[in-house]
Amino acid sequence: MTRTDSYPLVSIILPTYNRSGLILETIESVIGQDHRNWELLVVDDRSTDDTEMRVRSFDDDRVRYHKTSSRLGVTGTRNEGLRLSKGELIAFIDSDDLWDPSKLEKQVAALQRYPGAGFSLTGGYNFRKAREPFEFFYKLKEGERYDKLLVPFFKSEVAATTPSLLFRRSCLPVTGMFDESKSFADVDFILRLARNFKGVILYEPLLFRRVHESNISNAHWEKGYDEGLTLIESHRHLLPGSIVSNALFKLHINRGEKYLRFGHRSKALHDFLKAWRRKPFSIVAVKKIVKCVLAK
Repeated sequence: MTRTDSYPLVSIILPTYNRSGLILETIESVIGQDHRNWELLVVDDRSTDDTEMRVRSFDDDRVRYHKTSSRLGVTGTRNEGLRLSKGELIAFIDSDDLWDPSKLEKQVAALQRYPGAGFSLTGGYNFRKAREPFEFFYKLKEGERYDKLLVPFFKSEVAATTPSLLFRRSCLPVTGMFDESKSFADVDFILRLARNFKGVILYEPLLFRRVHESNISNAHWEKGYDEGLTLIESHRHLLPGSIVSNALFKLHINRGEKYLRFGHRSKALHDFLKAWRRKPFSIVAVKKIVKCVLAK
């Protein structure tokens, strides 16, 4: 398809490893997009199942299969996809997630409405069973927001979910690629976009994120919280003091809850006390401390 101003080429990067049981549905959700000018780069991190056969079963020359020469991990496969991509706009989808058919079309239109925006994010929801959402990314289900989004991110007003992201290739010389030394490199990358460019949030749920035991985000949660602290500290000079304090408070509360869920009472109490020191008059922190002390 020839590129026009209305239908720019979108490169969609799909990193995968041993997800042959789910990847067909994901690819079908891409093929069903209303925006038709795209290339799908399936970057296979050396799967040992029949992923390659299933991907190659699609009779669509827009679907391109690439196997890495060595194991790269999810962040490395995303960077490999970036190197292979050709589109002026770039999106990502994980091999277990789904898109609404209008997802790309609405984001492309948003970036055309706001030429000053470098990227767009959408709403969405988590699901275990198809068409049965149990957690939405945003309370709003419609409307949009065009703004500088760095401060709103640290106010927990932005869901930094990579499969909801669409960004301009022209941003890459400024942001660089994904940092492969970080467990949550996706959040770090979106923050770099937000630090340097305005963004558009479409609140409509257009991404459907499948939740299951092998989700990559569940595998390194403790390291992820440590990196969250690093992210806050590294952006401290760009943020109002109250925003930094609130972000640290929320992180310690959330990590403490996670520790408590896994039975690590001493670590949980340590985080709840840190949160209390941030906000000594917070009833939330006091309740968490009492809950932790009384937990069996």
